[in-house]
Amino acid sequence: MRLSRLTPLAAAAASVALFAPTASAAPAAPSHEGTWTYLNPADLGSRGLKLGGFSDLVPADSSGREFWTVTDRGPNADAPADTDKIFLKPDYTPQILKVRLGRDHTIQVLKRIPLRTPEGRTDPVTGTRNITGLPPAALTAERPVDAAGTVLPNDPYGVDSEGLVRAHDGSFWVSSEYGSSILHFSAHGVLETVLVPAGSTYSAPGATVLPILPAIEAKQKNNKGLEGLTVSADGRTLYAAQQTQLSNPDSKAAKKSRVQRVFRIDISGRTPRMSGEFAFLREPDSATDGGWSTSTISWLGPDRLLVEERDAARPTAHTQFFEVDFRKATDLLGTKWDDVATTPALELDPSGVTPGAKRLVLDAAAAGLDNGKVEGVAVLPGKHGTARLFLVNDNDFGVDGFKDGAIVPNNAPTRIDEYTVPLG
Repeated sequence: MRLSRLTPLAAAAASVALFAPTASAAPAAPSHEGTWTYLNPADLGSRGLKLGGFSDLVPADSSGREFWTVTDRGPNADAPADTDKIFLKPDYTPQILKVRLGRDHTIQVLKRIPLRTPEGRTDPVTGTRNITGLPPAALTAERPVDAAGTVLPNDPYGVDSEGLVRAHDGSFWVSSEYGSSILHFSAHGVLETVLVPAGSTYSAPGATVLPILPAIEAKQKNNKGLEGLTVSADGRTLYAAQQTQLSNPDSKAAKKSRVQRVFRIDISGRTPRMSGEFAFLREPDSATDGGWSTSTISWLGPDRLLVEERDAARPTAHTQFFEVDFRKATDLLGTKWDDVATTPALELDPSGVTPGAKRLVLDAAAAGLDNGKVEGVAVLPGKHGTARLFLVNDNDFGVDGFKDGAIVPNNAPTRIDEYTVPLG
């Protein structure tokens, strides 16, 4: 079968050997192949805000020109109180987008799929079937406020969409930072199922709620839940990665720890089930006080993932992609490490487990990336012993903050960069 005819997941299957040693000729270093920019983003109809916030990237085919992406919860800014978040467009509906990389090096939006409530249900905030990015109270202690500081209502269907997977049947899986949850939407964006940590009181009327994630995952900090999401080539297994370390046993531990967890979920049957849980050790980031993030992952083979570690600087000072091999890593699922009473916590002392083995694939900052907040990576086979990596940034809808009643712009456009990396 020619590569050009592969389905997206079959193309992913071809990437099983992407980073295996090869005798083929390969460039000595990563090569930047081009940049595509979203030059005329759609107007959001409020405060001059424009469409942005792209938070993942999934190949729509094997051409390297069409992709699926998802926006996050909408334009927001930090509030004076640490527990609050300012929502600059409270009725914004997160969207799944299909985009094309044009010959003129622009990003073209081909399709927009708003995320919607289950059949027969109305979102209490919008009064329509369109959901919002406002937090559900049962999944986070973060309090939403508007630009005037007025407390906004929680949305039981609210999602801070970050990771995206497109299944064989055209439906979508979306990871959310709220309380670490994973949501399943139909091909038309209709909410069907939500996976949450065990013991959660979360409820989304009309949707099936499955408390199958380890209870310890509820120890995530506000707005630091699950970001990275990917699927095996056969479509049977999801992998979800934490954005940052757990606050286990407390927030101080999260700043000091280098331990991050990855969850493996079997979605081959009628009901998803946990099938594994692993850890890897982040690179030391003491200069940012534990501020680095993992925002995107991509499947390379059974229990082998491409995992990002990044800062939030523009342009980036640290964005690296590692192959992490969990095949010999300790499976933490159901062990004492899933118990919040375990002392010392895994996040403070990982000496009792074998983490995933890491190998650097791309140092984007060293390769000259002048972009920042990369939150999506797509991997496709390349030519002559190479792989193609496509990186998309989250421009935060152009918002850097909110001060004196006005938006402080960040002047960061949405863009996608392509790199060729050598195998082995």
